[in-house]
Amino acid sequence: MHAKIKKVTNLTASLIEIQELSVEFQSSSNQKITALDNVNLSINKDEFICVMGPSGCGKTTLLNTIAGMQGITSGSITIDGRNIEKPSPERAVVFQDDAVFPWMTVEENIGFSLSMQKKSKQEIKESVDHFLELVKLEDFRNAWPKQLSGGMRKRVDIARAYAANPKVLLLDEPFGPLDIMTKEHLQEELRKLWMQAPRTVIFITHDLEEALFLGDRIVVMTPRPGKIHSIYKPNFPKSRDMSIKTSASFVDYRKRIRAILKQEEESLEGGES
Repeated sequence: MHAKIKKVTNLTASLIEIQELSVEFQSSSNQKITALDNVNLSINKDEFICVMGPSGCGKTTLLNTIAGMQGITSGSITIDGRNIEKPSPERAVVFQDDAVFPWMTVEENIGFSLSMQKKSKQEIKESVDHFLELVKLEDFRNAWPKQLSGGMRKRVDIARAYAANPKVLLLDEPFGPLDIMTKEHLQEELRKLWMQAPRTVIFITHDLEEALFLGDRIVVMTPRPGKIHSIYKPNFPKSRDMSIKTSASFVDYRKRIRAILKQEEESLEGGES
């Protein structure tokens, strides 16, 4: 008797599909500016993607199109097979600048989106307690944002976005303004948080080491018009700490990607001369 053959479905079916995406702007002098040109990318559920490249390469434009805050010129972006046409609670955004409400306490900030969703007081409390613990701010639940450090306010930002229970978390250089020690500490905390509460994360950065430390995959973009130059999937363990930055594999990836970025920068300068 022959064994029955099961049809195997694609277990890594993508959550987000970006196909032949182009975005053009009109400059103040009425010139056409192509921010993104024929971008194709598939992103899986609960995958941590880092998008990096030189300033002006279209990283933030790409994030804004996924968020539904930027119209597209051609191509498509879908989530679960549905076109993204406008902002939605299923996609939460954390920007570089602090977005905490100064007139709300830490726990009120984290619970804000839940109150907007008309959740019960018990649901809000349970969720707020959970994320206060995950971002290690239990002792600051009644503090005002002005009483917190920059790194602590950023943790509130991330906890509030997480608490909204989005399918996709979009982060636009959230640690950019912070000092190196605070930045590295938050990178470790974000990675731990993501492992405890998985989400599909798209993290924009110009910091190569940050991208390598955080990402399951690193998407490297070219200077404008923004295209995807290459995609890397380092074989790093899921659980990471800063010691990984001294590993031979990490150093090798850093050298290879830095060489690409330098080559792209030199080609851009050569074209402008």
